[in-house]
Amino acid sequence: MYKHTLFLVLFLIIHHITNAQTSKVTEPVMVFVKGGEFMMGCTKEQKGHCISDEKQPVLVELHDFWMGKYEVTNAQYAEFLSQVGNKKEGGALWYKMDKYALIEKTTQGTYVVKKGVENHPVTNVSWYGAQAYTEWLSQKTNKNYRLPTEAEWEYAARGGQKSKGYMYSGSNTPHEVAWSSDIAENSKAGWKFKGDAGMHSVGQKKPNELGIYDMSGNLKEWCSNVYHHVLEAGINPTGPATGSTRVLRGGSWDNDIEDARVSDREHGFPVERFRINKGFRVAMEKGIAAKVDAYIKKKKFSGVLLIRKNGKILYHKSFGMANREKSIPHQNNTQYPIASITKIFTSVIILQLMEEGKIDLDKTIGHYLPSYQGPGRDKVTIHQLLTHTSGLQRSEDKQSKGNLFPDIYSDSISTDELVKKYCSGKLIHPPGSTFNYANGDYIILGKIIEQLTKDTYQNVLQKRILTPLKMQSSGLITNTNKPKNLAQGYTWRRKTKKMTRDADKLFQNYFAGAAMYATAEDLAKFADALYDKKTLLKPASLKLFLQNYPQTRGYGYGLWVRYSTYNKTKVRVAQRYGRIWGINTLVGRLMDHGITVIVLSNTNLVNPGAFLRVTGEFVMN
Repeated sequence: MYKHTLFLVLFLIIHHITNAQTSKVTEPVMVFVKGGEFMMGCTKEQKGHCISDEKQPVLVELHDFWMGKYEVTNAQYAEFLSQVGNKKEGGALWYKMDKYALIEKTTQGTYVVKKGVENHPVTNVSWYGAQAYTEWLSQKTNKNYRLPTEAEWEYAARGGQKSKGYMYSGSNTPHEVAWSSDIAENSKAGWKFKGDAGMHSVGQKKPNELGIYDMSGNLKEWCSNVYHHVLEAGINPTGPATGSTRVLRGGSWDNDIEDARVSDREHGFPVERFRINKGFRVAMEKGIAAKVDAYIKKKKFSGVLLIRKNGKILYHKSFGMANREKSIPHQNNTQYPIASITKIFTSVIILQLMEEGKIDLDKTIGHYLPSYQGPGRDKVTIHQLLTHTSGLQRSEDKQSKGNLFPDIYSDSISTDELVKKYCSGKLIHPPGSTFNYANGDYIILGKIIEQLTKDTYQNVLQKRILTPLKMQSSGLITNTNKPKNLAQGYTWRRKTKKMTRDADKLFQNYFAGAAMYATAEDLAKFADALYDKKTLLKPASLKLFLQNYPQTRGYGYGLWVRYSTYNKTKVRVAQRYGRIWGINTLVGRLMDHGITVIVLSNTNLVNPGAFLRVTGEFVMN
């Protein structure tokens, strides 16, 4: 009898746990929104009603996403509160329990909606409360729900690619699509204002071109962005990293109808005391975002990650702090020292010069740089410099006692002096025989480029690659060009178990080997031009660029090209790492699958190769 009772108890416990883990939730109805470009802000259909923070329209690009067909309802939010509780964040409860509250807490600790208003949009919710709902929903469904960005919200309100150019979301006649104080109708719930105004059940008015309801009026809706008085252009801009208020969109039942225009902008504190006119709807990312987010959280990643397939960005997010001392968080447009990724830019320029008949890869250093006086002058070829088989002594081998890093990176001298002092050493291997990775090889290549073009390496880089590709946030670190807000590197010290700031060094002395800076988006433009559009190199040159050699352990012209197994599939992978102490970067390409992964991290705790493999497999799946 005892055994049977114990078995029954265990069965019930297991059943309860299993049932709790697999309990279903009421998911919002979602509408697919095809991405595209649009002008965000005060466009012609707004007919002069715009105010200052929307008056300067900007071009924005969005990728595919889903948007909630309706605002989140009282019933949906009560389900969330019953499972998670009503927690305090930012100094206030997620859901404000006051006389206007339409959700009540029972004596059992669950939450119920007042009768008759279950399908009304939830109000009294802080920005934190809206954010917490999306996180809970994501965890329950294994999907990537979140608040929409301001750009996504306006694009969807305008009707996306199906837009007919209306002033309001779905019409130029406001009473067809919007609830507002100007056109109040009888309501059973909500704060009384101007007679019978109030919030209404979702989906009662006409939908917009995409089939989405109530994006004009009913409730102002929280967006994910921190508010800034100037609109931001670019790919799904996320706004400033810090700020006191969050964006609200769409106007409310207690606002004038002009506030329900698709471009009208408002903002409020995340824990706004007056919440009766504020609600939200959810967005959902397409594809790999949920899996990548989970992997990044597990790895405690600090930096920027961008994933692109066939010329289209699938994922682009930033995490952690770019500068810990100044409390500057990473943003998608954070500029990074990209270290040895610079080498593939140098290789591309050399191959362009080869295509123009200005350089022969089998000729020696001395043929193109007569001033070079090292022992490899008439023995080391351009090809051998490109493949790190020059046999020259490494420029980093000289390090004075007490110096934290090789002397070359603390010696304030010209590039001509760098070559003479650090890149003209003895031959330690016969040229062409042994792979010996050395920045000095590419410093010499930079000087050869200058000699052939009669211009600085910085100008050649700008004219041949950065300007044509509109890489406006990229460049070369020099004595006179030092971006102020570069991500700062940090190194985890195992002995002290502390993250320490990397010591300052002369980045410019890395020259054509590792002195560039860039953003993830700019590097995506470069990879797109190199691998997809093939506008930087002719096919024969690109083939040469990606060729590897037995003695180089898979190294080609500035990058490694190897076969590896992804999801039990043999894949040709081209990858270029860049590392300078805590700065840890990668541009990786799965050649036969059109997948590009860009990792920009500022700690030594990241393994960029692992990120390439894991995220590459996510995309392939």
